[in-house]
Amino acid sequence: MAYTFGTFIVTNAVRANLHDLSQRLDRANTDGMFTTGLSATGIAPATHWISTGMVPAAYLNVMGDPVRLYNVAKKAYEDDGDVFPFTQAQVTNALSKCDVSADPPFDAMTRMGLQLVAA
Repeated sequence: MAYTFGTFIVTNAVRANLHDLSQRLDRANTDGMFTTGLSATGIAPATHWISTGMVPAAYLNVMGDPVRLYNVAKKAYEDDGDVFPFTQAQVTNALSKCDVSADPPFDAMTRMGLQLVAA
């Protein structure tokens, strides 16, 4: 499997769902995904969450395309015997508020106007 570097910044609204989907897609331990909070001021509460590092190339491609994400996610849920609970429009809308790239994390954060939330 080919791996590539990816940076994912997601909103609070989609964090839990994308974390669940990440587990379903690659069956890997994704407990560390989307655990670092971001906000415009660097002060809590976090409005966004970042995950960055080496991921399967196919995962980066899926997360950057709402149609592909919907189709792959729907199949992953169905393969698990579950009904996918979102429409294509909901997936497209949710992904439009996220940033998926192969950029270094601080470049992506700058693009989104976000800072690490101070501990």
